[in-house]
Amino acid sequence: MSKRPFVISAVLALCLAGLIPLWAYLSDADSNSGDRQVPASLQAGKHLFEVNCGTCHTLYAAGTDGNFGPNLDDLLAPTGPATSKSTINATKQRVLNAIENGVDSSTPGRMPAGVIAGQQADQVAAFVASEAGK
Repeated sequence: MSKRPFVISAVLALCLAGLIPLWAYLSDADSNSGDRQVPASLQAGKHLFEVNCGTCHTLYAAGTDGNFGPNLDDLLAPTGPATSKSTINATKQRVLNAIENGVDSSTPGRMPAGVIAGQQADQVAAFVASEAGK
């Protein structure tokens, strides 16, 4: 019996075992993975969200995967036209209300009121309202 088929199979297996991981390492990332690009006007809100909210909340546009609070992409996904000014404004007001008043803050472990305030709260709310659920 010839050893040639076994040798060829072994060489092929070794090549594939080395080439496939190398190819995967060197290939460009999928455009649907990682942080989504957001408009420059929302960058401050994105950064504030990452720092103050991302530990608890998942939001794809911010690249956060919090595991304590709700997934805001699911919770705040637009029910109407996603780019509608009225839809974005209603969602922004909902987010501002949660930031300012907390969510069931009388229960331990729930979102407290006033995590951020003022212009920073407005920037985060604008970012979340514009990007959640996209």
